[in-house]
Amino acid sequence: MKKCMAFVMIFMMITLVSSMATPAYAAGIKGEEVHLDTENGSYKLIVPNFIEYRIVKMYFAGKEYPLDIIVVEMPQKNADGAYPIYEIVTTDKKAHNAVSFPRIFGEDFIGVYQEKFANGSLVYAPKFTLGDKDLKDVIEGNIFTLSFTIYDDEYRSNDLFESPTLYFMFENKGAPDAAAQEKPKADAATEAKRAASKVMVNGKEIEFEAYEIAGSNYFKLRDLAQVMNGTNKQFKVDWDGAKNAILLTAGEAYTPDGKELAVSDNPSGKMAKATSAKVYVNGQEVQLKAYEINNNNYFKLRDIAKAINFAVNWDAKASTVGIDSSADYTE
Repeated sequence: MKKCMAFVMIFMMITLVSSMATPAYAAGIKGEEVHLDTENGSYKLIVPNFIEYRIVKMYFAGKEYPLDIIVVEMPQKNADGAYPIYEIVTTDKKAHNAVSFPRIFGEDFIGVYQEKFANGSLVYAPKFTLGDKDLKDVIEGNIFTLSFTIYDDEYRSNDLFESPTLYFMFENKGAPDAAAQEKPKADAATEAKRAASKVMVNGKEIEFEAYEIAGSNYFKLRDLAQVMNGTNKQFKVDWDGAKNAILLTAGEAYTPDGKELAVSDNPSGKMAKATSAKVYVNGQEVQLKAYEINNNNYFKLRDIAKAINFAVNWDAKASTVGIDSSADYTE
């Protein structure tokens, strides 16, 4: 296979704690969740054996193209010769089947995949056409595009949803390669883009200085506490110096410090550093993804919504994030 695009990788890793993964690649697997909300219903991926998100810069025709990559451990081939990579889960009742044409970035397609949904989920497990080679023989230095389209019947009469381009890289578990040896610590920097979506809180538009990292929205805790204050989903934010931890107490009123909902003069793209800040919710330590941007800790909106139990929804048509204190959190 000939490369049609030379590229240079500059690793700016997002060090995240992946979810526990089960060895069985069946529906209902556990792993990193990637939400793909649409106007037709919620779609999400569950990626077992997740390692990290990684930004890879590609260079083509003199221009730079940063790609958000999902890095996972090398999948194991099953008895059918397929490679289970992730699970697609949807609330769209019309979703019948998924079709995909996997390829190596910059090269030809390496297979065709089609599978039906069962009870709102399916395991994306394509077979690859690689001649006399196996997947493990071609993973080094290659990026794989593993996107899909959802149809309402097996004849592909109507497409319900087309996923964004999903870029994957595979790494052998415990491989002593240079990238693994140079894996950055929690202070590794990555790009945070200013979130372009509107935010509606209980039907009212509110401006936040929020950022998008690897497709997810990140907010300041105190901003969220401020807009939830006085509702049945209010929560208190404290700092415990002895534990060196943030304490969240659901149901208690938040005491503002006067800096809430401040928007900087130039809230454009920033560099974000992964942080390992401890967080306790109602006395129990929880693992939350957080980044430090301009000396402020930003947390993934869905993580906070789940911890405090308020609803978050996405209106793709209006490009709007909705926060609703009158409803409970759902996946």
